[in-house]
Amino acid sequence: MAFDDDLRVGREVKRYLREAGIQVNGVMHFDNTQTLKEAVILGAGISIMPVRVLRDDIEQGRLVAIPIEGCTLVRPLGIIHRRRKKFNLATQVFLELLRQEAAVEYPATAEPVAH
Repeated sequence: MAFDDDLRVGREVKRYLREAGIQVNGVMHFDNTQTLKEAVILGAGISIMPVRVLRDDIEQGRLVAIPIEGCTLVRPLGIIHRRRKKFNLATQVFLELLRQEAAVEYPATAEPVAH
């Protein structure tokens, strides 16, 4: 089970596995973590998911997580806003700070944000 290929996280996981020489026959694809997590809880299969979204389920004993040793996957994060929105100065400065931090922390993954 995996994220849809049209989601960046899905493409990144697929690329990571391909580069590791792992071939996966994904039979189900989902567009959000909650649905994917519920399918795993129901016993439909296994998946690679961000630890952050699993914590409560692990604590409740609904899921078990097995860390992937040496994994360098980073879940992309985006900023959404209304089209053609004019931002005030404080918002513009905040967005620029986020872009700069992303470029320093993850230079290979930092993408320009359309606005």
